[in-house]
Amino acid sequence: VLLREVQALTLHRGQYTTSRRTAAVPQLQCTGGTAGCSRVPEVVQCYNKGWDGYDVQWQCKADLENTYRFGRIEVSCEGYDYPDDPYILRGSCSLLFRLELTEEGERKVKNSGSFGSGYYQSRKDSSDAGAGAIVVIVLLVIAFGVYKFFLSNQQPQQSSGDSDGFTRPSWQSQQAPPPPPGFKSSFT
Repeated sequence: VLLREVQALTLHRGQYTTSRRTAAVPQLQCTGGTAGCSRVPEVVQCYNKGWDGYDVQWQCKADLENTYRFGRIEVSCEGYDYPDDPYILRGSCSLLFRLELTEEGERKVKNSGSFGSGYYQSRKDSSDAGAGAIVVIVLLVIAFGVYKFFLSNQQPQQSSGDSDGFTRPSWQSQQAPPPPPGFKSSFT
């Protein structure tokens, strides 16, 4: 089927695409958004609104509550013979979409005084993973500093001079042996 001639697509939650050259994928794939992915619609219909010289422009509709709307959408179909083939495999289209809160939805979230788990999770992005790694590194540095300050032997190595001008490490001198590692002699 020539993609430009497809007038409408009906996609269902829980159903997979037809595939010929690639693995089948879910027809509806939520990728986040301010509303999260907890309210994926049962059925979405996408309509061909024209051709921009590069790709079909789609408008997608679903039975959503007034508090939700589609954000960014991307219809993806398997090319019949090769990836950019203008002819597609029938039934191979899927919709990747973001589910966003409308103004009414944002007001309801603010008025409720709490963030739902889906809303909170949708606000997280890859920068949170980087921030988490930084926190772990800082905690490791602090732990190492505490170890060095409280638990390591901070007495300077004493050396004794010899008549030949060479210095010997303290463990070779005639003094008492140093305390075991991790023992600080000032503690009782």
